[in-house]
Amino acid sequence: MKKLLGIVVLGLLLCNNSFAANEGSGPIKFPPKFEKRFKDYLGHVKNKKKYKFVFAFHPDGANDWQAITSENDAKSYRIAEKRALKACKKKAKKKDCKIFARGGQIVWNWDSIPTVYYTLIETAGAFDYINWKDVSVQIGEGPVSLSKDTEKKFQEYLTIYENNKNEDGFSMYFAISPDGKNSGDMEGSSLQKSQIEEVKAMAVAECMTNNNKEKCYLYAINDEIVWE
Repeated sequence: MKKLLGIVVLGLLLCNNSFAANEGSGPIKFPPKFEKRFKDYLGHVKNKKKYKFVFAFHPDGANDWQAITSENDAKSYRIAEKRALKACKKKAKKKDCKIFARGGQIVWNWDSIPTVYYTLIETAGAFDYINWKDVSVQIGEGPVSLSKDTEKKFQEYLTIYENNKNEDGFSMYFAISPDGKNSGDMEGSSLQKSQIEEVKAMAVAECMTNNNKEKCYLYAINDEIVWE
């Protein structure tokens, strides 16, 4: 029994050490509007509890987060961590991306991280986010023009899709507000229709959260613009 307990404890330690090895430390150059981005991330953590979220950061400011669901929480975190680091590296176009947050916990070790990010975590329960379950997914129609910021995000979205499109079941969805000033995007890794519809709804919900809860519509599926 003691031997078995020792094996279990060792396994847990190895798992924790594996996670810790990818956690970041030292100074970070937080990009403009990052406070809002991290707030959005925490909203997803709060509203989508069946998913495990991991947020990756490069010290120069590039960042990305991923969410995975499976029957095994540890496995979900491992996969989400791997994908977050990969997506972050593509945005940074260099190595050294590390984990900034796992779920609702900041794991990056640096004494000068602005307290506002810890405050966001403490008050996350008060956020007013759109739940994807309440979203009706519709393809947009009519004249539309993307703002400069939305166009930049869309180009980043297309780059990520191009770099991952050959993975089994991979798909991406980009939603925008009718005025083109706000957006949301989400990626999936499933061929199941029900899960694909969930991912579409998550993209729209993220956009609506950014759009003061006002309606958003699908703009693109994978690399195809579907707005009519």
